[in-house]
Formats: sequence, structure tokens, C-alpha cells
Amino acid sequence: MLLTLCTIHQLPQAFALASSFCQYNSASNTTTHTVLIGLADNPDHLPNGFVSPYPLLFLRDILPASQLATLSGQYTPVEFVAACKPLFVAEALRRYPLINQFVYADPAILFCADTTPIFSALSSANILLTPHLTHSPVTGTVSGKSGDTLLRPDRTQPDQKYLQNVGLYSSDFMAFRRSDETHRMLAWWQDRVTERAFINFCDGLCLDQIWLMHVPVFFREVVTVRNPGWHVALWNLFERQLQQTETGWYVHDAGAAAQPLLFINTKGLLNADEGLFTQLDQPAIRQRSGVEPLIQHYRSTLTGGQVNRLTTVAPEYGSQPMPVFLRGWRQQIVQSLRAAASFVDRVSLPSVP
Repeated sequence: MLLTLCTIHQLPQAFALASSFCQYNSASNTTTHTVLIGLADNPDHLPNGFVSPYPLLFLRDILPASQLATLSGQYTPVEFVAACKPLFVAEALRRYPLINQFVYADPAILFCADTTPIFSALSSANILLTPHLTHSPVTGTVSGKSGDTLLRPDRTQPDQKYLQNVGLYSSDFMAFRRSDETHRMLAWWQDRVTERAFINFCDGLCLDQIWLMHVPVFFREVVTVRNPGWHVALWNLFERQLQQTETGWYVHDAGAAAQPLLFINTKGLLNADEGLFTQLDQPAIRQRSGVEPLIQHYRSTLTGGQVNRLTTVAPEYGSQPMPVFLRGWRQQIVQSLRAAASFVDRVSLPSVP
């Protein structure tokens, strides 16, 4: 079963994700429940006459009104969704007791090949995780100061230190097998993100995914999937080559045989202000072989009569303002001011009686 959690303006992406999952899931035609979309938004804001092709679960129906108001008041919309993700997954397991394998995917994900490998891996694992990177970035001088995104000189790949800020594993994709260990992990995860799903690098916090670094240590039968065909995204395209053939998309990894492209995460590839890697040079990355055709393919999946009506709806929950992303001369000014402040902090000044 596929699970995804989104706001109203992300519903077109969620529908594209669900359609791709059904297309490549061999069990879709034989099971009644294939997809469940969680709506982390106020359903009263859905357009008149709206009909979802997939079942919707409203978070307001599973969260007490007081807790919903508290979470909404302390978080941005992105943080709010992260704070509710473990609760949503746990609720799906409760509502569908006859289903034993669940795939969680962010609405920005699109499946491009048979999903059987996911469920095969879950036959011997409780939880599947995908790392942001599977190779160490090239050596070289890192640009950026404390508090900035740490990038390699060409700005096409993140630095390892930055991954310690955002987390080693992406929470945009996870897979679960029903087990006592999985229930224990979801309860542990929810306990942490309810109050600590902020994006605050100085406090060591980054949404729900920073906590995933502990999961392979604290819980049993957790598998880290290093297959380069899984979770191709803006942040790891520097280490992977895409190729389109008559039989589908393939991923070439250094020193390894080509693998089918199982799914791509488009976060940051369509909207440069989306996600946690906003300072990567998106235009340069999109020039890599195979990237632009795949993006155009993804855009084609978002067409439909409801797109314009949904994408203009602002999220109801998460009342804190989203951060402003600085680039160009604005970012350079901020970096200069931080450098000046750091210099003042290091200068020994005489004490004044």
C-alpha cells in the first residue's frame, strides 16, 4: 500500500505519485486498498465539486483539536507535515489491519519502474531507508560559513557536513513491514517530532528526518538501500547518470551495472525554493544527461483539470512564516555581515571599568 501526506496545493503531485505507483505495482489490480492520501490541511478549503480519485484521510479527524491547534501554531506548513508523518503512518497501519507492507513517499516522488523490489526487500526487513548519498563527494575546498549551506565549489553537490545538519537518510521515502518493532519505531519517532520537528540547525533539528539517523541503531531489521536506481534526486544526481531507453529509464553508477530507475524525487527540480538543498545550482544539475527529459516527463503527469484549482490554495495548518531563501547579492551581504560579526567575536577588546 502507498501512503503519502500532503497539503491541498500538493494534491496534483500526490495524484501523479499515486498513478505512477498503481501503474508499476503488479498487485494494484488485485487489492482493494492500494493508495491512501493523508491531507495535512483543512478539507473545507477544497474547491466546490472536488472529487479525489483516491481515498483521503484528514489529519483533523485523527488529531484532537487542541493538539492540531498547538502544532499549527508552532510550526511552518512544512514542519507541520513532518510533525504529523509518524502519526499518519501509524493510523494507516491501524485502519488496514490486513495489509502488512506499506510504502511512504513524498508527493514529489514519481515511480518509473516495477515496485516489486520494494516489497521483496520488506519480506526480510521491518524498515527500509534510503540515504541522501551513496558515495562520498569529491575532495576540495568547501564554500560557505557557519549557518550557510555547505557546497562544493561548483555548487552541484552538497558537502558531507551539511548532511549532518539535514540527516543522512531522506524521510521522503520509507517502507514499513507490519511488526511490533515497526510500531515501536513509529511511536518513538512520533514522540520526538511532536515537539522537535523544527528546521533549526543550531539546535541540531531538521524536520522529522534528522531522527532517522538513530533508527538503524535503535531498531532491528532496518535496511539501508544503496541501489542507485532508488531515490534519484537533486542532491545525488552528481553521482548518478540517467539514460532513457526503449524499455524505460536506467541509472548508471560509477563502477556498477546500470539499474532501472525505480523512482525519482523531483523536490527542488521544479521549484528552486523547495526542499533542504536550495543553494545547489539547479540549472547546472538539470543540464546533466537525461535530467531535463525526465523532468518534462514528470511535468506531463501533472496535467489535469483540477491542477489550477488546487495549487493556488494556501495551507491552513502551520501558521509560522516560511523562511526566505537568499541568493545572489543578498546572500553575499548576509555572509559578509556574518564574517564581520565573527571577526568582532574573535578580537580581544580592552575591558571598560
